[in-house]
Amino acid sequence: MQIQNYILVTMALFLIATCKASAEATFREIEFNVYGQYPVRNVTYLPINEAALKSGEEVPEPIEIKTHSLARTGPYSYKGDSHLQFYDSTNKNLVAQLTIPPETGRWLLIFVRNPRYKSQSEQQLKYLVYPFDDSLSHLPSNGLIFLNISGKELDGLLEDKRVNLDAGESEIYRVQESLPINLWARSFDGKKLLPALIKTYKFAPNHRYLIIFFPPVLTGSADLDVRFLSESVK
Repeated sequence: MQIQNYILVTMALFLIATCKASAEATFREIEFNVYGQYPVRNVTYLPINEAALKSGEEVPEPIEIKTHSLARTGPYSYKGDSHLQFYDSTNKNLVAQLTIPPETGRWLLIFVRNPRYKSQSEQQLKYLVYPFDDSLSHLPSNGLIFLNISGKELDGLLEDKRVNLDAGESEIYRVQESLPINLWARSFDGKKLLPALIKTYKFAPNHRYLIIFFPPVLTGSADLDVRFLSESVK
């Protein structure tokens, strides 16, 4: 329950921020990839919305998105205002929605299962979606960002640098050949520090990296579900 509440608070704060940022959003074109902790299937979206349709665009066919465990999937494109909705392809129910901030036109939409959906399926959407700014200006070549949506506050060392990784995105770290990472999280009772990630990552030149911390796969475990996304920058 603690992890679920932490995730929901994190996502809610981000959604509030993006809604405020989009108050003056205008007609725009957006390119995005998708990623999920678990595979996303039978989910579609319309590549243009009502604002674009009113400008004379033809009604398009829905586009199905799919996620894979080790890489971004896409790209997909969208034209309209900043509000993007996703639907179940089998019953047409709304399963996710988000407001995309105005900063850039390239995003990585990260789908997370809504922990309240099972018990409140009539009131809750199936997925929460975190929009990560995936532009080169935000995550450049030879750069690394940590995205913590695990529900845990992490403390430890990146090589010999002390770090605290709270909810959301970290600063950008410059990477070279390898980086030893030793991160710890408190137990549920708050009395112990448990290893959450002890690993040395290898890096290639002219790539950029995103490490996502998802909640542990096993309830009660301290081992985070960690995803290491690498992309070549030509």
